[in-house]
Amino acid sequence: MGKELTRRNFIGAAALGAAAMAAGGLAACSPGESSGDSSSAGQSPDSGTWDMSTDLLICGSGGAGMACAIEAKDNGVENVLIIEKRSNVGGTTTTSQGMIAGFDTQIQKKQDIKLTYDEMYANLMNNATYHLDPALTKITVERCGEIIDWLIDRVQVPFTEDVAVYYGPLQMMHIVEEGGAGFAQAFGARLDELGVETEKETKLVEILLDTEGRVAGAVAEGKKGTVRIQAKAIMIATGGYAYNPELAARLDPEKAGTFGIGYLGSEGDGLIAASNAGAATSHTNDMMCVLKDYVIMSEHEGTSASANVNGFTLLPNVIFVGAEGKRFTNEGDGGFMSQNFNGPVFDQMHRDNKGFVWQVSDEAAITATDGKTKRGEGLEYIKGADAAELAANMGVDAENLAATIDAYNAAVDAGFDAEFGRLPTVKLVPPFVALPVVPCEIITYGGIARNENGEVICADGTPIPGLYVGGEASCNSAYMGFTLSNCFTWGRIGGKSASDYIAS
Repeated sequence: MGKELTRRNFIGAAALGAAAMAAGGLAACSPGESSGDSSSAGQSPDSGTWDMSTDLLICGSGGAGMACAIEAKDNGVENVLIIEKRSNVGGTTTTSQGMIAGFDTQIQKKQDIKLTYDEMYANLMNNATYHLDPALTKITVERCGEIIDWLIDRVQVPFTEDVAVYYGPLQMMHIVEEGGAGFAQAFGARLDELGVETEKETKLVEILLDTEGRVAGAVAEGKKGTVRIQAKAIMIATGGYAYNPELAARLDPEKAGTFGIGYLGSEGDGLIAASNAGAATSHTNDMMCVLKDYVIMSEHEGTSASANVNGFTLLPNVIFVGAEGKRFTNEGDGGFMSQNFNGPVFDQMHRDNKGFVWQVSDEAAITATDGKTKRGEGLEYIKGADAAELAANMGVDAENLAATIDAYNAAVDAGFDAEFGRLPTVKLVPPFVALPVVPCEIITYGGIARNENGEVICADGTPIPGLYVGGEASCNSAYMGFTLSNCFTWGRIGGKSASDYIAS
């Protein structure tokens, strides 16, 4: 099966990085200090050596950034500049399915669909197992219907008349024609009308503060090299870090070993820049991970599609074992994208000092899917005519694996798995198959700490004057179904707060 499967060697680096982040990102604000190794280091923000100047600088052209720009212009900000590291605008929003949760919207009213705030709040918090910030989540939920009406009336986003369930049980999901592309087209047209300029292929590197700790500008890297941009206020809307597994491990060493399969631009640029300027971070242990084929990810430059293991994972008799050939978790605990499940998987990986765990099933279960369950890249599953042969091909203890399979089958006979609280219904029968899998980050829920005005805050709770954040760059108030609502809502909140600050 190719080279020996071993865990990627960056756990030690992750631990050192976490200590550095704790020392830097959680420090109180330090006025007038320039961070990082950019060419601007050592220069005073007040020295007048600016390459560009604007009233509001928005870093990132995804949903939060675009909503911020429109809100700021509508509230009187004359000069708004967006910088975008990618060659295209729209960010993660454009790759979404175009579904957004809301209640009491004009679409729902036409169909007499009635939901309450309490129902919506409970739905969101239950799905997120109450990991979210209550005060910020309250705002996301309160405004989720209003934001959909704003998208329809102000941005002219084309919604269908359908309101679906999806993240159940509530009929709350509003659907945009053409999915994420529908958002991009509508926002693009409105930004053009407002005369908002976007500098593409320009990456945020550093936030510059003046001697009183207020925002003075930023350093960015663009097609023409390093530029210093003077700004009265800055909005960070650079997205999360689901394409930066090293940063994920630095922020939370338990996530060491993950692979990034999120949006290509989601590398945590805004989080790093804000942290280096004194901002606190929060919820950085929360992310959505999906299981992927470890060999394909580590040896074949796998993508989310090529390393897909959904078919195998959903087999009725799949079990998970570690390097000793023993089960370690309830395979159905909260679904394969939940922290309830991925936490034990990461723990077992670290316990084994491997970059993966094993899924085990049998050829009969594979055959029953009528060819729908296949391994990517033309690879074959690990196979064994019996438990001993399978264990040898997996490199795990044969006696333990045989005992594990026997115990699982006994639980099927008994109708209850007393060890893990599962209700298994289908036995494992030879010949057996196995697959090495690893949780891969696709959405991050933590990031830059903020208050109810969208202001970036330090560890002591004080805001950095003129610095704002929205969307997945600080996504501690959203979860499945509410990601886009969080994005647009906090983009608008940041835009309004920034316009008030600029006018003051």
